[in-house]
Amino acid sequence: MRRMLVAVAGLAFLLGVAAPGQAGERPALIGFKALSGKCLRVSVGERDFTGGCGAKLGILSYSDGRTGFYFMLADNQILTFSGKGKGEGGDRSSYVLDRVIFNTGVANAEPTVSAAGGSCAFGDPDRGPVTVRCKGKTAGGTAFSASFRSDGRPPKQ
Repeated sequence: MRRMLVAVAGLAFLLGVAAPGQAGERPALIGFKALSGKCLRVSVGERDFTGGCGAKLGILSYSDGRTGFYFMLADNQILTFSGKGKGEGGDRSSYVLDRVIFNTGVANAEPTVSAAGGSCAFGDPDRGPVTVRCKGKTAGGTAFSASFRSDGRPPKQ
């Protein structure tokens, strides 16, 4: 868990600096949830990351309305789906994605940030097990999808 918090915090800092289209001050981190459970699937194009996907998922919220879904992968790699805008639909939340970020886990390497379109949706993790589902395409046309099923324990905040 500590490794995940350190990795996500470091990536969040880098994204504030490296994310295209962001000028001026970095938005403040205003919320963090760590879900425990099982990664069901993570793929980008022909690459299947499912085998190396960890048992934790981070969801970070920022003061500018951006939310990031952080899938922890093997070898300290992190795949993040990020966007602004939230839609409520009953007991599910949906977020419009505008970028995919891949951190290779290599020290001092900048993450790869790709423009994208898609969505992430999930239920209220405080009410029991939920499935987080993200899907869409990068601006280059590469499809991505990821899903994670929580174990029903309240998220760590």
